[in-house]
Amino acid sequence: MTLSARVLALALLFASAVYAGAQEVRPDDRVAIAACLQKETESPERCIGTVYKPCADTREGGTTAGSGDCAQRETVVWREIIDANLKQLLEGPLGKTVAQPWNRPTENKRDHPVPGSDIINDMQKTWLTWRAKKCDTAAMQYEEGSLSRVVYGSCIYEETGRQALWLKSLVEDR
Repeated sequence: MTLSARVLALALLFASAVYAGAQEVRPDDRVAIAACLQKETESPERCIGTVYKPCADTREGGTTAGSGDCAQRETVVWREIIDANLKQLLEGPLGKTVAQPWNRPTENKRDHPVPGSDIINDMQKTWLTWRAKKCDTAAMQYEEGSLSRVVYGSCIYEETGRQALWLKSLVEDR
């Protein structure tokens, strides 16, 4: 296994661990982010960190492990929002669109018509890989210490929040 393959495997393993520790969304975390999104209609990206920041400011959240827990708590709420919006996109007009090969960009060339749902699913899989690589790269700055885990977890919840908001905007735009 090459070094880059090992790094990717470790990043994906860590990303899986981020989700494994906090499978259930805490209702108060869900409510906090939903309330923020209702308030921040013009700048919903301000809601990224709604759970993490106050959690990390506590005694427990101020440790490396506590920071990881705070990041997990925020990530699972955004993941829930992603899942709901992906479901709506896949079942809605974009998912039912038949994307024509002549209208695909060079980077996504197709030789035949493709269901919009295939493109949406491919986008999400690619995004998961991109997020893991981006956050792993950001965390490498602190490779020799526990801060790398904090940076990785923070990056994961931030990028998950951004993706959730982008998907939400696609659903609301249709």
